[in-house]
Amino acid sequence: MENYSFDVVIVGGGPAGLSCGIKLAEKGVNTLLIEKGRFCGSKNLFGGVIYTSSVKEIVPEFPEVNPLPVERAVAEEGYIFFSKRGVVKLLHTKANPKEAFTALRAKFDAWLSEYALKKGLLIVPKTKVIDLKINHSQVTGVIVDRPQSFDNPKPAEIEAKIVILAEGVNRLLAERAGLVQGPFKPEEVVLAVKEVIQLPKEELEKRFGVKENKGLAAELIGEITLGLPGTGFLYTNQNSLSFGIGIFLSTLVDLNLKPYEILERAKAHSYLQELFKGGEILEYGAHLIPEWGIEGLPRLYGKGIMVVGDAAGLVNPLFREGTNLAIYSGLMAAETALEALEKGDFSEKTLKGYEERFRESYIYKDLLLFKNLKVFLLKNKHLFDTYPEMIYEIFTLYFSAQGRYKKEIMKEILGIIRKKRGIWGVLKDIISWGRLFW
Repeated sequence: MENYSFDVVIVGGGPAGLSCGIKLAEKGVNTLLIEKGRFCGSKNLFGGVIYTSSVKEIVPEFPEVNPLPVERAVAEEGYIFFSKRGVVKLLHTKANPKEAFTALRAKFDAWLSEYALKKGLLIVPKTKVIDLKINHSQVTGVIVDRPQSFDNPKPAEIEAKIVILAEGVNRLLAERAGLVQGPFKPEEVVLAVKEVIQLPKEELEKRFGVKENKGLAAELIGEITLGLPGTGFLYTNQNSLSFGIGIFLSTLVDLNLKPYEILERAKAHSYLQELFKGGEILEYGAHLIPEWGIEGLPRLYGKGIMVVGDAAGLVNPLFREGTNLAIYSGLMAAETALEALEKGDFSEKTLKGYEERFRESYIYKDLLLFKNLKVFLLKNKHLFDTYPEMIYEIFTLYFSAQGRYKKEIMKEILGIIRKKRGIWGVLKDIISWGRLFW
């Protein structure tokens, strides 16, 4: 591989990098996207929800495309609270299921990369960026793990006026650029383990009560994570399920817990046993999800460089936002790059426009709003063990009240609350939860 020169080099072929590349390619910018996997999406274990509004920003005709790169329109979504003995479901049926789709990122990212290629984006897969080219503190390109030529084994260098990092949660290059100080801490990431479980299409639809091409997206809380701070997730695909759990890495380390053992224990729950019966495991994997929030936000730009997507920690777990935020950040970086190229100025003065766009967006405002959420959840373990058990006991009593004096039932419900948390404890939790947002 010889040395080359581009206007923009993007590191990483996920939604953030691809959305940025598509925007730039549409404007005729000489752009290279480097992906270390065999193809875009090949290293991604995501099985979750894709939001139509964000995808339409880069593919206006979505979801009226063929082939459709997603699994099922989300017709039903919500929460399932797990106690040791059963579950309580809080599910919402959507008026417009096509607002969101369950998806497998290996499939979605590959499709999006094909779309990007048609727009003129140059994508080089199976290539790892091992370092940045830096000249007098200005990032001027990247160094890759491919030799310059058959005769010269020295790593190839690619020059760029702007480098955009969409490298994911590990953010090693961002650290190299001085945009973040040191590696993340265990309490700043969630370790998610996931399985894709195959079921016959008809059986899947029967068990979940969904119709053709309609599906469920549910977050699981309680016994599913041993009552530890974290959640599980359950998404229906065409003929499979994406199921997994996510727990703070610090919690796993402190308690010396193995995530795959927690996953296996979760699958043994009677509710899930019925859903998964006869299923075949197609895929197992683990990945880290950034949860460093506004306090751990890296510097988003430097001389000749910007950071987007998971590398910037743009995730909102409470509202299940990640992929859409990655797309929006990629578009904001692209707009800033276009402005810099027009001016011929790749200094911090111009690239600061990316941070200004970011701070004007709802993404930044949400990060500010939820800045104390992580600490709140880690300090209030009872939200994940006491409340799911209490909710299950209350509903069990309520729905078995036939033939009994209802005043006695109400007294027993109050008794459950007093025993599990206490009236003042519940009120205190409500006030504490409210203070997170006001």
